[in-house]
Amino acid sequence: MMPADAVRSPTPDGGAEAGLLALLPLPALILEEAEAGPTIAGVNAALLALTGLDEAALVGHGIEALACRHGDHAGWLPLREALVRGETGCFELLFARGTGASFWGEIHLAALPGPTPRLLGQIVDVTRRRDAEDALALSRQREALGLLTNSVAHEFNNFLQILIGYIDGLKRRLGDRPEPFIQRAITRSTEASERAAVLTRQLLAHSRRIAPDVRPVDLGAAVQAGLDRLRPTLPPGIALDLSIPEDLPPALCHPIQLELALGHLLANACEAMAGQGRIRVALFAVEPGDRSLQRPEAGAVGLTVSDTGHGLSPEMLSRALAPFATTRESGRGAGLAIVHGLMKRQNGTISIESRPGEGASVRLVFPAAR
Repeated sequence: MMPADAVRSPTPDGGAEAGLLALLPLPALILEEAEAGPTIAGVNAALLALTGLDEAALVGHGIEALACRHGDHAGWLPLREALVRGETGCFELLFARGTGASFWGEIHLAALPGPTPRLLGQIVDVTRRRDAEDALALSRQREALGLLTNSVAHEFNNFLQILIGYIDGLKRRLGDRPEPFIQRAITRSTEASERAAVLTRQLLAHSRRIAPDVRPVDLGAAVQAGLDRLRPTLPPGIALDLSIPEDLPPALCHPIQLELALGHLLANACEAMAGQGRIRVALFAVEPGDRSLQRPEAGAVGLTVSDTGHGLSPEMLSRALAPFATTRESGRGAGLAIVHGLMKRQNGTISIESRPGEGASVRLVFPAAR
């Protein structure tokens, strides 16, 4: 908040206000009454650096000039009501950056002394805290889902064991008698029961979550941060390259779920290369007007994760996104299906290109925020 001696200073004029803003280390602004409502009378350099906006885009405008145009704007209503009443307080809001991306911030409002009502607002970037809270909530939901699926899988497995037991008994009773239809029915029933038993053990690997709150995100920065956290978990023989083009527009996505998807893709790539090889992560933009997009007028932003592994056969490629489809042992094939689910919940798409012996490339595409 503002230093106490600054609050108790004499009624500030324009020069004193400019000096006060320059002294404040946090991003700050001053609001004053106007015919159209409270408007921004001054900002400091820290606020311009945080938002990436210039002074002309803010001074003389309402505080809504800082609002993010995408996502839920419900948090701005209590702030507007408080400003109309001249009240102070703390509000957590989704702010916009000049690049089109967004960040979560807390704005702290305090009254300035003087003959006219003026408010000093200081903004603290709380995006990392919000993302950590989202990650914790997701972890708790997964834990609860894990307990539920474990209970369901346990009971279902008990029923399956009874069925498998009776099928084995029928097989022994039938012996070598020439009953082709019954023999075939018993064989198919055995195979189906065993596959169902495997699926019950894989339920924990395919948890689900409600649709996340997508928002404009600097995809390059989010991917860079995610890879920095994931890089230490890679085997020593895996090289990781990242390519980020300039002037990449922000993407409408959720950074926590983006990192989850990246983690699954890197894990799949490492196993396909048996711990030795190279992973390339490349970001790209799709220009507006591409009719292959759900929102062609806005364009899209995406990334590809390519590896130098063994690749996929045409048959495996056709069902790679199906739950539990895998080229490895049971219980380890839910990664791409989970990524598919994460992308669907963010209005994104996933596609795969691969040939045997030529590695694989997974392409994730998010709507652009324009």
